[in-house]
Amino acid sequence: MGKFNFNLNETRVDANGHYDFQNVFEFPDFIEMRPKLREAVRTVAREAFDQPVLPVKVERMTTSLEEQLERETRKYARQLGVYDNQKGERNELVRLYTHILQVISRTDNINEELEDMIYAINQTRLSLIGLPELEGEGELYDADQDQELIPGTYYYYVTEQLVKPYLIDPTGGMVPANVTKEGRHLVVRMTTYAYRDWDAYLTHEYDEQHIVKNQKGLQESEYFDKLEQIELKYADHIYSEVLADNFQDFTKILVPDVIPSFEIMSTDLRPLIAKRPGLKIQLAAKIADHFKLDADGKEHVMDQPLQEIKNKYRYYRENFA
Repeated sequence: MGKFNFNLNETRVDANGHYDFQNVFEFPDFIEMRPKLREAVRTVAREAFDQPVLPVKVERMTTSLEEQLERETRKYARQLGVYDNQKGERNELVRLYTHILQVISRTDNINEELEDMIYAINQTRLSLIGLPELEGEGELYDADQDQELIPGTYYYYVTEQLVKPYLIDPTGGMVPANVTKEGRHLVVRMTTYAYRDWDAYLTHEYDEQHIVKNQKGLQESEYFDKLEQIELKYADHIYSEVLADNFQDFTKILVPDVIPSFEIMSTDLRPLIAKRPGLKIQLAAKIADHFKLDADGKEHVMDQPLQEIKNKYRYYRENFA
């Protein structure tokens, strides 16, 4: 079993009074870490039961813990502090990270990849422990609370531009009363994409495809129809690429000339744009390019992918059914 000093490199306030919160969910190689982190959370969930239970109960708790872990961590990363009424919640979150570290460390085969993961998780844990105290009261985690876009941050900023054609009063803000029904649907979609676990989303698609491919007695035309329906259903995974590519372009514009780092869920773009009006034009051009905005400002990300899927299955039916 690996032995680590989990108290090294605690987070401190710098000379300018800034608290450097290190968030595992924002580490550059977090995508590679996520499967191992999920497996560790699954172990934590399994160990929460005193006796063996059905696998589905373990999976439900795993999903719940994983969502809580990320949402609470991002909340404290945004706040850069902890309110008095949140200390119990913060301490429980620290204990969860500690348990995860203990699970991951239960091996003698500690390679460089695992060391990096342990470091990232532990830095997040230490960042939570060292949070400066804030005056007043803060929000507590509610698993049933609707997820919302955080004003000024990346997803909010992008959505704000995409929703412009749907504003009732073009000079007004992105608030429900000023957005048409179609525009509100767009905001809901973008909020979903902001918090969606794309890995799990694609896993669901593969599972559905696997069921169809192993279903007996299907005519060729039925087989292609079912596969086409699945691909059309999950075609919006293209947004994960569009949002990621657009974020990278934003980062190239902002880092390091404007800010030292750009975090997708916590960096507030509003004060940066207020100081540098030219930034708004640059960022708007990137959104227009990646989201394929037309002359009215409406996005057309899905047009080509949907048509390609339909063309592919039309060809299959004409030639193989």
